[in-house]
Amino acid sequence: MLRRAYSLSVCVAIGVWLLMVGCAPLPKRIAATHLSCETYPTLVDGDLTTNSFLKVKGFVEKDNTAYKHSLRYGDWVEGKHKTEALIQLDTLTNVAYIKVHPVSTIYRLSVETSAAEIAHGKAPLFEPVISHKIARSENGGVIRIDIDRPVRTLRVAIYVNRDLARTTRESVTQKTKVSFEDVVIREIRVYR
Repeated sequence: MLRRAYSLSVCVAIGVWLLMVGCAPLPKRIAATHLSCETYPTLVDGDLTTNSFLKVKGFVEKDNTAYKHSLRYGDWVEGKHKTEALIQLDTLTNVAYIKVHPVSTIYRLSVETSAAEIAHGKAPLFEPVISHKIARSENGGVIRIDIDRPVRTLRVAIYVNRDLARTTRESVTQKTKVSFEDVVIREIRVYR
């Protein structure tokens, strides 16, 4: 008898949980008309057929640090080794998550948020979105980042790899410059 009562209470608890989960509202995508990205407007245009090429302003300089006949080289990053996109929402909105639809392989992506808008060309203070894993995508797989906070401005940063195909060597100094790969993203979609 006690065993039946326990089984019945477990079934009722599971039923109540399923009822509550089933009644929770599903996140809705924020329309592209409520999003703007000044640097890369096609990043949030709502169209998955368009691509944005995020450029990196920097390069790696390799130089022989020791003797002329040594094979040891040192690396110095000139500029940044990441590309950033600032996405602004038209009003302060509680964002559940974002989905990044890349074309490129992405090895590290981070997201920061701010409740303030961009004013007079100045970026507001940003808070990082803490995640237990590094967001990455192989072969264009969609990346989902949970936000769960009110947001006015998003900053998406993608750390890039060296483009060994675009390596140049200066004839006078014998220094080697290695450019970074551009990042291609179809769309960043925001859900509330």
